Amino acid sequence: MGSKVMQKEIDRHAAERLWRAGVEQTDVDFDAAVIAILNTGDPEYIFRAGRDWRSFDYAAGLERLIMLGDPEFIHKAGIFWNKFDYTAGMNALFGIADPEYVYRAGRFWKNFDHQRGLDALAASGKARYVYYAGQEWKVFNYGRGFELLMELGSAEYIFYAGAHWKEFDYRNGFDRLMELGISEFIFKAGTLWREFDYRRAWKKLENDIQNGAEWRGKAFTHPVWNRELQAIWRDAVIKLNIL
Repeated sequence: MGSKVMQKEIDRHAAERLWRAGVEQTDVDFDAAVIAILNTGDPEYIFRAGRDWRSFDYAAGLERLIMLGDPEFIHKAGIFWNKFDYTAGMNALFGIADPEYVYRAGRFWKNFDHQRGLDALAASGKARYVYYAGQEWKVFNYGRGFELLMELGSAEYIFYAGAHWKEFDYRNGFDRLMELGISEFIFKAGTLWREFDYRRAWKKLENDIQNGAEWRGKAFTHPVWNRELQAIWRDAVIKLNIL
């Protein structure tokens, strides 16, 4: 165990020395240096060499990063390298299936298949990245994104999407929020959504005996909720008087 850790440290130091030599020295044989730094297997310094050296084999560099399977430096190479095969890079990120770097690539890369990227985010099962993509990507299919959020069933990120996305289906989003029945996000949606059925939401909070008390209490003191509750109670009184 200890010898493997030591060898890794030695390899990393060798990679750093190679990278620094390519940056600082004028007589470097870059053909040999590229081969050497790829052979170290250190994705950070391979990325740095592609970014900082005046001569680099970008195709071989990307192939090595993909072989090493490090999504962070594939992503960074797509931003900072002068030459980058975006199709190969995307395929690698989708294959590695790390939603953090799929999301980041969709946000920062010059070329990106946002439809495939959105499907890859959904396949991860993590609704927050679908929400982040809708918030940050320059190209986003809100209809498909909404469908995926409904399927993933995260009340938290349904609430956030309703609060912050440029496009959102409030009617169906509200129905899904009611199905999920998490009082915290029902209350929060009532504070920020542009369209909201306070009567149905209040009944849901009332019926949540175990977890609803805290959020009913907050509703009494929140200006938007309090205003809507006052209207609900006034209508109830009027209805009783009529009867």
